[in-house]
Amino acid sequence: MATADTPVREGDRLDYLDVLRGFAVLAIFAVNIKGMAAPFAYYMNASLWPGEYDLLVAEIQAFIIDNKWRTNFTALFGAGLVLISMKADAAGAKGTGRILLRNSWLLLFGVIHLLLIWMGDILTVYALTGFVAIWFRNLSGRTLGWCTLGIMIVALAWTSMFGVGPAFVPELGAEVSAIMWGSDPAVLDAETATYLGGVGGHIQNRLHSAFDYLVMYGLVGGQFLLTLSIMLAGMWLFKIGFYKGAWSGGNYLLLAIIGLALAWGLEALHANAMASSGWSFETFSIYTPVATIAGLVGAFGYAALVGFLLKIGLKLRPVAAAGRMAFTNYISCSLIGTTIFYGHAGGLFGQVTNLQLMGIVGVTWLAILIWSPIWLKHFHFGPLEWLWRSLTYWQVQPFRRKARDEAPPERTESAETA
Repeated sequence: MATADTPVREGDRLDYLDVLRGFAVLAIFAVNIKGMAAPFAYYMNASLWPGEYDLLVAEIQAFIIDNKWRTNFTALFGAGLVLISMKADAAGAKGTGRILLRNSWLLLFGVIHLLLIWMGDILTVYALTGFVAIWFRNLSGRTLGWCTLGIMIVALAWTSMFGVGPAFVPELGAEVSAIMWGSDPAVLDAETATYLGGVGGHIQNRLHSAFDYLVMYGLVGGQFLLTLSIMLAGMWLFKIGFYKGAWSGGNYLLLAIIGLALAWGLEALHANAMASSGWSFETFSIYTPVATIAGLVGAFGYAALVGFLLKIGLKLRPVAAAGRMAFTNYISCSLIGTTIFYGHAGGLFGQVTNLQLMGIVGVTWLAILIWSPIWLKHFHFGPLEWLWRSLTYWQVQPFRRKARDEAPPERTESAETA
């Protein structure tokens, strides 16, 4: 008998996916805040930060976070496509239609975030890529694994060629380095003036930059293809039981050791090359493939480490709660960052060191880990999760908990990736 086509219930969620998503949304803010607090070149070129310890902070961050947790966030989105499709199909509904509607709403949310709040939005990329990824969801684990590997190899070659290109084409290198590396002070000054100005100037700048972000970076730069390969990897990892917590603790630990050792080794190679070159743009371009691969293997090393920690009994409930509210927390972080730094509010754009940013990140993490469990004690979903689900299922979902249902269950079994 078919069951009703409704969102995944709390009692059917996977702790593993919630915890991973929680760590990811926290880590992503530690990276994104650099793009909110200073010109874009500071996000790319750590040597521009003026503080005494800023470069060291950036290098530590590169080892621990850069590219790794965003990759996990992307893979979890792919796993969520499989979960939602499976539930819709089991209920006699059309899984394809459900995901297309869900992605359409996400695209709208992403465009609003991109144009009105922050240029570094990932929701738009996820929604657009998800329209393609959905067609792979019914492949067998073996076939999906081979498709993932093939697309990822092509994507790595493509993004590497795009990344390395400026080092060998002087005209292109000069133009790109002015934007990405801060080689032209006039570009830095213009961007600073824009974001210390009013909201209208921010929106106008994003409207002008959205094409470059989505078309040049996403399509021409190969990021959409790389994102697709990571989403497919998430689907594959779910189908082979990795994301279901079905592997043994020993296997999770072994994969964690291998993945993180490889990632940190590649990060050390990258850091040494950058330091030896005095942080030259040419070296950064040439070593783009190294940083990308380090992010990929490090992501799955961290995912395995979380699997191992859960296997040995750690609950990590505050992190899981943050993951259950990942959409709300992601947008909240953007609002916090832009409110602190942009001219319409705090006006601290370009005036905070990298080390000071990590202090803001730490306070924000603490707030998220406190408020997420408290919120979920009284409500079934985060506010944006509730809105998204209600729109996806075209039915108002239960929101506030009843008195007898004041706490979410401690143990769960399957999940929907928000």
